[in-house]
Amino acid sequence: MRIEDMITTGTLRSYGDQSPVKKMLHAPTMKLYVVKEEPLHNKEIRKNLKDWISFWQNKFANSNLHVQVYATFWNTPEGYVSIVMEYMNGGSLQNLLESMGFLPERSIKQLVPPILQGLQKIHQQGAQCHGALGPSQILFLRDGTVKLGQGLQYRVQVQGNQLFNSYILGKPKDVQSLYDPTILETPSLWSKASSEKVHFPAQEDFILERANDIWKLGWLVLNCAIGTLEFHPKAQQIYEGSRIIIEEIAKYTDHLKDTCCLLHSEAKVISLVEQNQKTVSEPTKITILELLPSDKFSPEFIQFLCSTLKIDPRQRIYTEQLLQHPWLVSGRDPKGPNVQLKELLNISNAWNAFLPEEFQGQGAQKLERLCDALYLVLQNSERPTVNKMQLQENSPIIKELSYDMGLNAKAVSDRIMSIFQSLI
Repeated sequence: MRIEDMITTGTLRSYGDQSPVKKMLHAPTMKLYVVKEEPLHNKEIRKNLKDWISFWQNKFANSNLHVQVYATFWNTPEGYVSIVMEYMNGGSLQNLLESMGFLPERSIKQLVPPILQGLQKIHQQGAQCHGALGPSQILFLRDGTVKLGQGLQYRVQVQGNQLFNSYILGKPKDVQSLYDPTILETPSLWSKASSEKVHFPAQEDFILERANDIWKLGWLVLNCAIGTLEFHPKAQQIYEGSRIIIEEIAKYTDHLKDTCCLLHSEAKVISLVEQNQKTVSEPTKITILELLPSDKFSPEFIQFLCSTLKIDPRQRIYTEQLLQHPWLVSGRDPKGPNVQLKELLNISNAWNAFLPEEFQGQGAQKLERLCDALYLVLQNSERPTVNKMQLQENSPIIKELSYDMGLNAKAVSDRIMSIFQSLI
């Protein structure tokens, strides 16, 4: 695969680190990929990325739980690494939450097992963790398949790297929402454990960063259930408390003795933050638990959240145990509306379905630009490996391109086939 044979067909929305993410067509094979351009600020970041990409490719090749990585092009463009990855045509959990606001329990229950299984595979590989488990890292195919993204944000961090931290943290936080990337995926919620040597007694097989993966999973599930803390009067204290629990929990083990989880010990977390900030305010009249009413969420769901959002990281249970949690295996019907995850994905992605003829002008222009680029690239590339059957109107690639452009599949097929025939 050569980067010169790739044609940009669109730019995808990027979260967290704002690195460019492009949807690209590999001209000789007519396959769609995603290419993420990650900046290389220094040698340490380069090494972190190289090690993690190599690990991901070696351990998760052909995995149905992890987004595939096919190639890397270092210093292309200059100062960046271009990572060629699997194109997930159903979008991300971030997209879904921004479309829907929140998800019913039944859909969340369908979402969690593949995330847990993907996380389990990572945790089984020595001392590895994912680190950046957030909505933008949960990706879908249109058939409802769920896969974990690489979580590159976690790997480009360097302790004390002020350039990176100021680049992220300097962005405006104008939407106080649990799934908003400027809140959820700043380093405060996917940062590495502190490099300070703080005494933290734990059992021999305990790995703090894995326990933090479990917390982030719980935070993710909470995001799906309530969508936003906009109406919670102590939202900022909860965000800051979450940062402390991820980054500095070893310093506060004495202050947080006899606590349970974020749901059942919310008041203690808020109190700790207010003590640190030397502020005093009225007790909150709304709690997170009150945002999870019993007519919409089952007791087992609340128990699952409690298991993942334990304040003491040593009390969070492992992925193996979570996969056997009663909420996932009991067979009891979830509370709330009977809506499948795939149905929500179809609704969320429906905006760019087939357009009426009078609105197809922009799509037709996009098709012409693509065909012009195809002609130029194919003239100077390796021999195309695509056959005529792959360019028929019912083929996956033609369906995907026609869906993307809002055009009739036959029109797309005929136009692209004419380009290949002109080069024979």
